[in-house]
Amino acid sequence: MTYLYLAVKAWREILIGLLAFLLLICIALLNNKTGQIEKFKQAEIIQQAEIAKAKADAAVKEKQWSDQLLKAEQNYNAKIKQIQIDADSATASANSLSKQLKIANSRMSTGSRETIIEYTNTNNDILENCITEYRTVAKAADEHAADARRLSESWSSN
Repeated sequence: MTYLYLAVKAWREILIGLLAFLLLICIALLNNKTGQIEKFKQAEIIQQAEIAKAKADAAVKEKQWSDQLLKAEQNYNAKIKQIQIDADSATASANSLSKQLKIANSRMSTGSRETIIEYTNTNNDILENCITEYRTVAKAADEHAADARRLSESWSSN
């Protein structure tokens, strides 16, 4: 009962003490939350820096890919031009050979037997050389097709 009497008599002091205690708890919680807010702000700054770095890295990589694609396109155009030049040269050579064969055929009827045999042997040699070149070109084309297929398959898996 004495405690109750003291509590009633000193209710203001008890209330002030209780409020002071609650104020200390609120200040402690506020400091804790302020620390957490600072940590989150620091984390946000770090994330923004990482995002900016990632964007810069992506821009650099995109520039590299663009340059690489441009270079590949230029190389392709140069090779196409060279192929066209080679094809025109081959066409001119084939036309010249056809013309020479027509002239040789027209002379066959007036040629001697030795000339005809020599002509036949020469044609045989030319045909063998053509077959050899054809095989070489076919092999190179097959190897190129295999390389292109391998590159295509390896690129799609990455």
